[in-house]
Amino acid sequence: MATETHHSGAPRRVISLGRASITGLACLPLLLIALGFARFKLGQAALPGTLLAGVAIGGETAPAIERRLAERSKSFGKQQLLLELGGKRSTLGADELGVSLAVSESVALSLAEGRSPSGWRNVRSYLRSLWREQPLEAATHVDALRFEVALARVEAQLIDDPPQVGAIAVEGTTPRAVAPRPGRKIQRDEARRELLRALLLAHPGQTPSVRLIAHQETPRLAPGALERALAQASQALAGPVILEAEGRSLRVEAAQLAPLLVSTPAGPELTLSFDESRLEAQLRARRLALEEPARDAGFEVSVRDELTVVPAVAGRSVPANELAAALWQAALAGDRHAQLPLRHEPLPKRSTEQAQQLGIRQLVGSFTTRHPCCQARVANIHRIATLLDGLVVEPGQTVSVNAVVGPRTQKNGFVMAPGIEDGEMVDTMGGGVSQFATTFFNALFHAGYDIIERQPHSYWFPRYPMAHEATLSWPKPDIVFKNDTNAGLLVKTSFSKTTITVKLYGDMGGRRVTSRVSERRDIVRPPVELLGNRDVAADEEKVKDGGMIGWSVIASRIITFADGTKKEERRKVTYKPKARRVEVHPCRIPDGEPGATGESCPEPPDVEEPAPEGTSEAQPG
Repeated sequence: MATETHHSGAPRRVISLGRASITGLACLPLLLIALGFARFKLGQAALPGTLLAGVAIGGETAPAIERRLAERSKSFGKQQLLLELGGKRSTLGADELGVSLAVSESVALSLAEGRSPSGWRNVRSYLRSLWREQPLEAATHVDALRFEVALARVEAQLIDDPPQVGAIAVEGTTPRAVAPRPGRKIQRDEARRELLRALLLAHPGQTPSVRLIAHQETPRLAPGALERALAQASQALAGPVILEAEGRSLRVEAAQLAPLLVSTPAGPELTLSFDESRLEAQLRARRLALEEPARDAGFEVSVRDELTVVPAVAGRSVPANELAAALWQAALAGDRHAQLPLRHEPLPKRSTEQAQQLGIRQLVGSFTTRHPCCQARVANIHRIATLLDGLVVEPGQTVSVNAVVGPRTQKNGFVMAPGIEDGEMVDTMGGGVSQFATTFFNALFHAGYDIIERQPHSYWFPRYPMAHEATLSWPKPDIVFKNDTNAGLLVKTSFSKTTITVKLYGDMGGRRVTSRVSERRDIVRPPVELLGNRDVAADEEKVKDGGMIGWSVIASRIITFADGTKKEERRKVTYKPKARRVEVHPCRIPDGEPGATGESCPEPPDVEEPAPEGTSEAQPG
């Protein structure tokens, strides 16, 4: 209570606190902690001070925790550990161990911390979290096989005296027994616990060290196990083995079998076999005589353009694991023969029935263009024709010529040859393929297929039909078309030294095509390009290229369908004028033009005219 004390002079007011007030102030921190704990219990946030996979998530709710863990998981695979054993060191990463963060499960673990059925335990957890960080192990996904492989690799680096279970070794073609030998091994369960704990408690960027523990191990084999395995190995390498099936035969000599022999502990016994991976490396080249790829059903075309379906053929393959097992079976057989494990695989992508159902019945389009013999560009024309020969387009399928042919590279069979760039002929890889593009486009155009993408040349070249031509390069321009019929489309190409022909086979369903090209319009005179040449007199000129006018035409196509309906297509094709190139003396080139020198042209020399016949000049007298 408040009291007043009187002294000489004016009275003073003195305030004092009673016990109850002092007790209330002392309880204030506890009250705040209690309120904070109550708020935590009622909320959906992690304990204050919580670290999950090295990430601070204290007080965060589920969405925020999930975002932070998802970000951490991106770098978690690169998290490194330093492993130590007997003075030796090695490093391993989370990726190598096959360990990754389980984000959703980890979020659930973090939110469950401090919310157990035990009230006092929850209070203790909350109080600890107020004063210090609380590392929490996240949930993980572990690839057991990768974990074991990684640990075995580290074990081979850190341990010089591993236990030897016992084995069969081969020198030449003679097997010998290798007795079991005691040695040290890393304790797997303890190593797994410590490695996972170190990964999950590590802060990003840290490389924690883990001290591994090894124990002495003495392998045990059943009495007589080595002797039985040795006898079996001797029988397996006693001579060559032969596998046969469907007219195919594989003979493997004893000297080839010996490097394949491996022994594997199986409980107290040793099992022998031929190693699949070693066999694959050894017999890779010989597979060519045993296997063959599948052959899709195709089409054969007679000289009269009559079509026949060529039946599909399943492939032949020999699986490596089955081959190793068959060789082992033959090696233990009395006659050392066994069945070659020949599978009728892979299956063809297009069966005979599917080819027949395509309804490809007759020739529906054909076009031929000519070219001079024996130029480099002819090799490219032939190459692209070969790549597209036999192409089958399903009904409704859209095809890009560039996607089928691929880039024009030497690896893809193309060569350097003159090609058209800005109206000029320059050497390019695959130069000349526009001749094939024009041929292919015309076959599609006059057959009546839907042409989605096609680009004419910018300049007119007389060897191509006006407005009915196409250019082609990688990756653009392209020819893209759609088989908009109910039947399949077969592309066949052929060539000679001076011609290229594209034939299309299918069933157009009775559609007919007519086309025309308008008269030239929008004529543009060619510009004049002056080329400086000091060997040309100032009053003379030398025409190097006569140039060409530019113009436009309208190309139209009318497709009449079997029901009488029509579809008309019109396209304006514009050809640029080609410059008239004239060589003149540099003084003739106007200022500002390429090659201008600014010099004046020399005046022509004065020439006296001869006096007319029958006259004479008067002489001064």
